[in-house]
Amino acid sequence: MDLLQLKYFCNAAETENFSKTAKKFLVPTSNISQSIKRLENELGCELFEHRINKILLNSVGKRFYDNVSQALLLLESARERTIEKGEALQGDIYIICLSNRRKVTNAIEAFTQKHPQVNFFIHHSIDAEQDFDIFISDICPYEYSKKILIVDEEICVAMNKNHPLASETDFSISALENERFITMTPNSSLHRITVDTCTNAGFAPNIAIQTDDPFYLRKYIEMGLGIAFVPSNSWLGLFSENIVLKKADNIRRKTYVFLPRRKHLKRSVEMFLQVLKDKAAEHSIE
Repeated sequence: MDLLQLKYFCNAAETENFSKTAKKFLVPTSNISQSIKRLENELGCELFEHRINKILLNSVGKRFYDNVSQALLLLESARERTIEKGEALQGDIYIICLSNRRKVTNAIEAFTQKHPQVNFFIHHSIDAEQDFDIFISDICPYEYSKKILIVDEEICVAMNKNHPLASETDFSISALENERFITMTPNSSLHRITVDTCTNAGFAPNIAIQTDDPFYLRKYIEMGLGIAFVPSNSWLGLFSENIVLKKADNIRRKTYVFLPRRKHLKRSVEMFLQVLKDKAAEHSIE
């Protein structure tokens, strides 16, 4: 068995699909299935149960995966320590960022000024095939070993200054039942907060506009096309004078950094996390 063969095996065990593993490694699916078959022949046993459009580790495969994945982590750790002996920090950091994009961007800017040889690859959506070092959101759909709280902030209701509720000193969420809501895409924390908050108040929100760009969400509010639940801290200073923020029912959002299971914490990632925590703590108004 060789190193690449073991990487194929571990990824196939995690994705439960040879095609997804082939896509990740940019090889034909037949290469993956043949490699796994050679590995099974060498071990003298089968490692997977084959289902329709899916493969699952059998009991032997699970034991083998536990050992091999730990060995690959040790090899990755050894490689990182070797790289770290150089004068400059280098390598790649893969981030999935679903919230607090501005704070993450500020942290990247500060970090790259000191470590220009570190590269960042950032995604703002969930993809089961994505490999990542850091996942940033309020909840995580992936298996993770640790979560670190970076922001705890109040959620306000944003509306155009001419909206009838803009002059109200106090109102409840139930008063928003007939409003048109603007929100982010379904995998975002703001979308979940919108749906959950309205549901708890006894009604389903009328989502009139859905976008994956926070800039345009704020623009639509400014145009008077609807109202939205927005973060008070993360978006501080980004609202125009035509937008009014109203507090309601003490709604909060907690944003965490999630670290994936079975992955070596690279020194570059560890150092970036410290910068991110420092930047997230700046300009806190709560």
